[in-house]
Amino acid sequence: MKKYLKFAGAVAFVFALVAFILLMATVGVYSKSGSLRVDFDGIVVLFGKTESTILGNAKTELAWTGLIAWILNIVAMLILCAGVVLPLLKVKALDKFAGVLNLVAVIALVAGGILLFFSAPAFAGANGVDGDNLKYYHLAAGWVVSGILAIVGGAVAILPAVVDFLGKKK
Repeated sequence: MKKYLKFAGAVAFVFALVAFILLMATVGVYSKSGSLRVDFDGIVVLFGKTESTILGNAKTELAWTGLIAWILNIVAMLILCAGVVLPLLKVKALDKFAGVLNLVAVIALVAGGILLFFSAPAFAGANGVDGDNLKYYHLAAGWVVSGILAIVGGAVAILPAVVDFLGKKK
């Protein structure tokens, strides 16, 4: 088991990367009322959008929770890359720093994954939807999977520290 723990950072990075791709490439939020369904792409939910129409400009506001989750995911991926590279440099002082970076990546991934689940009401609220109509806005499946992968990636990233801590108790 311990021989596989050295790959935990790389596995967590893969989970974070897939979560990042799902955020950008899939539908983020959809609104469904009866047989009418309107999809909002992940890019629109993350960054907003302004369209020029015959009637004027139509502005779609961003979901701040989705944007923060996206930023946390990028930060976690960068930290996980550094956490994989630093131990390869064979400098003892950097090993403890890599552990701290790993903990920050865990916090970023888990917090970002949790924030994703609040993106549908945040998006609806930012776009002027009142309380009665919030029930029509839902988080799309790609973003649900992305949030789950981010949280699982955080759990995988903390495994070496947990095993090390439990191993010292004996």
